[in-house]
Amino acid sequence: MKTFILSGALALLTMSTFGQAEKVLQRAKEVSNQNNVRQGVPSPAPAVAPARPGTAAPSNTVTQAQSLAALQNDLAGFKTGTVVTEAQKQQFTVDLAKAVRGQKPSLTTVKKFVESLTAAASAATFTDEQRNRLALNLDAVLNSRGISAPQFDKIIADTQAILEVGTIKRANAISIAADLRAVGAEIRR
Repeated sequence: MKTFILSGALALLTMSTFGQAEKVLQRAKEVSNQNNVRQGVPSPAPAVAPARPGTAAPSNTVTQAQSLAALQNDLAGFKTGTVVTEAQKQQFTVDLAKAVRGQKPSLTTVKKFVESLTAAASAATFTDEQRNRLALNLDAVLNSRGISAPQFDKIIADTQAILEVGTIKRANAISIAADLRAVGAEIRR
């Protein structure tokens, strides 16, 4: 009987230790991603494809460069210590929708992401480089249908790291990244 109780306790201790080790490993990956952001390691998002000379986008579409510029402008408008206005949220939502060059996610999912990001934005302090990197990651997720699952996961992890480096609390950054993942999941269906 004592042997049975002892082996049960040992099994519980082993499972608890394994769970803790997994958490430590995940946190180490997060810190590594944050260091990559701080050191300027390129984003895992695909680079912006330059326009080919002599080709023009159809007048009813937005090029990747235009959508990135709009997203960067929106993110720059989210100032530290100020509340993001409804007009800013609406414009950001519109610019996110314009950035999608394939299947569109639901408005509900996009609004949830916009609300979570803009709620935390008043506490964030992003450099121009971090803001540009965040816009690039948003564009990549919004057009992630052809991106492999591991690369998609790296983009989400990089986005979380950018948010944390930008002084957004870890719990909020995880939540925002999860909302962005939900947007990407709808696009990737």
